[in-house]
Amino acid sequence: MSPYLPLLLLLLACAPAQAQTPSADPQQQWPLLQERMAAVDAAAGEGDAAALERLQARQALQALPEVRSRDRAFATGIAALRVSTAETAVKVAQLRQQSLELDRERDAILLEASRRDAELARKEAERLRLQTLAREEEEALLDADAAAVAEQTASAGAALTAKDGELARLEEELAASANARGDDLLSLGGSGKGRYRVAGTAFQAGKASLQPDARQSLSQLGKRLKSSGKAWSVEGFSDNLGSEESNLALSRQRAEAVMAVLRAAGVPAAKLSAKGWGSAKPVASNAGKSGRAQNRRVEIIQK
Repeated sequence: MSPYLPLLLLLLACAPAQAQTPSADPQQQWPLLQERMAAVDAAAGEGDAAALERLQARQALQALPEVRSRDRAFATGIAALRVSTAETAVKVAQLRQQSLELDRERDAILLEASRRDAELARKEAERLRLQTLAREEEEALLDADAAAVAEQTASAGAALTAKDGELARLEEELAASANARGDDLLSLGGSGKGRYRVAGTAFQAGKASLQPDARQSLSQLGKRLKSSGKAWSVEGFSDNLGSEESNLALSRQRAEAVMAVLRAAGVPAAKLSAKGWGSAKPVASNAGKSGRAQNRRVEIIQK
């Protein structure tokens, strides 16, 4: 049998796994991923080929039933990437084993060639050299595919972590809004004079839309600020949950929402400016819910 045949069969087997596209339905995708994982374990046999990658893939599959339904599609994508990584790692291990077998075959041929004509030995050695070069190129391609899958997995994991943080903040804001009192929405901030603080509960959870009570209180405050003739800076802040990009955007949008109410109450636009600081400049520790609630705020500061 030609020594090229096992290698070609292995490469052909790799192609379908790389070309698969995840099913749109996570419920249908999960059993398919289990079947692929079973095939990976069968291909690895009783050895420890790609043990880490296979363990990570199994853990990702085992965690799927516990994932919340709104996150299941995303988690299924992560599991699919883990299974693909395990498939590639097993195939690389098999290819390396074949490499060892080819090396042993080459040594045997060279030993036999030493007993034959010098020209025949030279030709055989050249054939094996070219075969080894081809094998190394194929291994490099497989390693590149494995590295790409690992990079995609890391990127997806980071995105999932950021999303979990934003969901946690949304849950905290919903709970805080349910317990908020009307007099908690707007208060004097800092030393009190020339500084007002709008609590995070003045907004709808996770949004920049003001609650009706908060809008009414800000409208009354706007009339007082108008009569003062002073200039005011409206600055939004957030906690450290979620990505900093989303924190900056939300804090800026909330500051602009407060500024819009003040303008509607008669404060001249030239006397107002808005800025979002994101999670910068906390007034309390972000380690607990109470501290994070204090950091979710908008401050109206006299210039």
